[in-house]
Amino acid sequence: MHHYREQERANGRRVELPAGALVSRIGGGLLELIQKEVELARAELASQARAGQSALVKLAAAAVATLAGLNLLLMAGVLALATVMPGWLAALVVAVVVFGAGAIVGYAGWSRRPRAPLVLTRKSLKEDWEWLKHQLV
Repeated sequence: MHHYREQERANGRRVELPAGALVSRIGGGLLELIQKEVELARAELASQARAGQSALVKLAAAAVATLAGLNLLLMAGVLALATVMPGWLAALVVAVVVFGAGAIVGYAGWSRRPRAPLVLTRKSLKEDWEWLKHQLV
């Protein structure tokens, strides 16, 4: 059986390990590494899900506010402006203002969404891949 230069200390002395033991040790290390990566991915997904949920709540609130505002402002604004301009033009002016406000609130919610998912996991996997390549060379 082939022996490699991997050495371990047993009772204060160095012992050369057979190839099978080295392969077993690498396999165990890879399994542990994969388990750690899965744990990291789960934790990161949970964190980003919470951030995504916050963005979704803000977007939903923006939609509800936009619809409520659209209804109220169309009614009141059109009636108020209809006294100084034709009713169709008053409705158009009020609608443009309400949609503009909705767009601003919607953009604020959209800008808070997660943009780069699993940043830590991807970085860690890249580092692990580089380590593995160096181990196999």
